[in-house]
Amino acid sequence: MTPDSLSRRQLLTLTGSAAAAAALASLSLTGCSDRYKLRCQHQRTGEVYRELNIEIGSVITHSWIHSIELSRWTDIYRFDGETLMLTSTEFEAYGAGMPLDEGDVSVQDGQVVIENIDREFEAIRWIHSHRVDYRIGVDGDESLIDTDALPDLEPLELRPK
Repeated sequence: MTPDSLSRRQLLTLTGSAAAAAALASLSLTGCSDRYKLRCQHQRTGEVYRELNIEIGSVITHSWIHSIELSRWTDIYRFDGETLMLTSTEFEAYGAGMPLDEGDVSVQDGQVVIENIDREFEAIRWIHSHRVDYRIGVDGDESLIDTDALPDLEPLELRPK
């Protein structure tokens, strides 16, 4: 068992608080927080277009212009260490094909917001299109993945590793 595979509690139990604090400090300095990645990749070929560092609790947003409503739809996920948990979704108009029976629905600043969805996904999958203004954000930064540089009309995914 290596220090980076132990939880904080296990480390404290095995080594005592002073040694644990020193070990945790050294893990922080060696980049242990970078061990989780979010990959933007092709669903079939696995070709990786971008890989980003994420942490437990990172918020990933995936948004686009809806083809019928012609307004932005945003799904918000939280990384839990293994999967992406869909926590909420936001859109302008509620219509056919919209979720009905999950989460708590409210209207905030003119947007329909469904919160407390809490549905797990191993990956976020979509057919990428340059015509719908896709945006991908990690912890509020939408500049990390240039969606215009991603291949058009191809099956892509965001997958934690």
